[in-house]
Amino acid sequence: MKFAVVSTFTLVSLLPGLSLGAEPGFQDLFNGKNLDGWQLVHGRGPGYVVENGTIVCPADGGGNLFTAKEYGDFVLRFSFKLSVGGNNGIGIRAPLEGDAAYAGMEIQVLDHDADVYKGKLKPSQYHGSIYDVFPAKTGALKPTGEWNDEEITAKGRRITIKLNGQVIVDANLDDVTDPAVLKKHPGLARKSGYIGLLGHGTRVEFRQFRIKEL
Repeated sequence: MKFAVVSTFTLVSLLPGLSLGAEPGFQDLFNGKNLDGWQLVHGRGPGYVVENGTIVCPADGGGNLFTAKEYGDFVLRFSFKLSVGGNNGIGIRAPLEGDAAYAGMEIQVLDHDADVYKGKLKPSQYHGSIYDVFPAKTGALKPTGEWNDEEITAKGRRITIKLNGQVIVDANLDDVTDPAVLKKHPGLARKSGYIGLLGHGTRVEFRQFRIKEL
């Protein structure tokens, strides 16, 4: 009898609800059932809900959904699916209070090709950008309704972001020297903080959050 050898990647593709906590060194941040281990700050409407093993920011919800624990240097992996015009963000090294995009850092999660945003975005507002600071390369984002895989690595002053296997940001925070930018974004100096979902009242789905501390 012959047995097929199935890679972890292939197995995940076949079983989209599968937890990836078995990846060496990684721990699950989301159990697929409820929001244990997360805390909602300044939520709107229903905030965030769990549907079919995913964390959903509904169109009538949002606010900031932060981890219970703070993280400094890490590799964060997750999948997300945008609706048309979907707008969210991943806060990193953020405090619980204040605007995480400035008091911490926000990695943009956005359907930047939507008609509603055409002609209105700066390069540093496209998906994957370190919001308002470092622009991301475009071209790797899948169409709305499809799942995307993203990886955010924060190691000291370097932030690297991969989208569907492509590096779209490789930034050294020390390259930011403009006093006005530094004043507007004091979070660039933070060494640790919370990881969060930063919802803006549009439907965005997330799953398979896992993290490896460095």
